[in-house]
Amino acid sequence: MHAAGPPALSLEEHVARAPLSSIQWLTWALTAAGKFLEGLLVFLGGLVLPLVQEQMSIGPLQRGAVAAASLFGILVGSLAFGGLADRWGRRPVFVAEMGLLLLGLLLAGLSPDARWLIAALLIVGLALGADYPTAHLVIAESCPAPQRGRLVLGAFGFQAIGVVSGTALVAVVLQFAPQHDAWRLFYLLPTLPVLLL
Repeated sequence: MHAAGPPALSLEEHVARAPLSSIQWLTWALTAAGKFLEGLLVFLGGLVLPLVQEQMSIGPLQRGAVAAASLFGILVGSLAFGGLADRWGRRPVFVAEMGLLLLGLLLAGLSPDARWLIAALLIVGLALGADYPTAHLVIAESCPAPQRGRLVLGAFGFQAIGVVSGTALVAVVLQFAPQHDAWRLFYLLPTLPVLLL
């Protein structure tokens, strides 16, 4: 008499237990990179404010608008554009978000006055806000359920790494370019990773 072996796994159980493929890891890494940029850019917004204030001689109202523009853009972007990924697909929306982010960063770094900077930071915020719901969906749809929670939390943990990296970026730039318009580099340098994404 033969001993009964372990019960056969269903297709769903087999998929859930399988290790992540290289495509799934790449998808997760792209999502985590988006979260990294969010942390970096939102944090940089507070660090550039004293330099912008000195260079552009802005008053309290414009100073507040510069500080709030990207955050307001995130709010509007997440509400207005978050559902576009359901209509047009995750990949096209992610690429469009990165294109919009690139445009916003270039405009911010080259802004001739505070009004241009506020508009540019609003564009940056719109792009980041659109990525909030899309990032959750991309991880949820591409990763097995047992690993999904850890991977979502891990990707969003990259926001904190972005914040720390923002501090390092500011320290390095100000070490080599300690002038008031150095804040422009804080927006122009992140265009390189956005292009890579």
